[in-house]
Amino acid sequence: MLTRADISKKSRRWVVKIGSALLTNDGQGLNRQALAQWVAQMVSLREQGIELVIVSSGSVAEGMQR
Repeated sequence: MLTRADISKKSRRWVVKIGSALLTNDGQGLNRQALAQWVAQMVSLREQGIELVIVSSGSVAEGMQR
């Protein structure tokens, strides 16, 4: 039986969902520090040949601030 680690090692395309609660600063706009950390991780994964599909509902939460 494959473990999550086995699947991760064999997968070349990952779908990553980042929800509004993680993207925003308690309803005070985007959490830019967290975004910067995720981008750095995504760059590292791309350098390893992993395709990323990012799914987020954060645009709705950010838009409510405007």
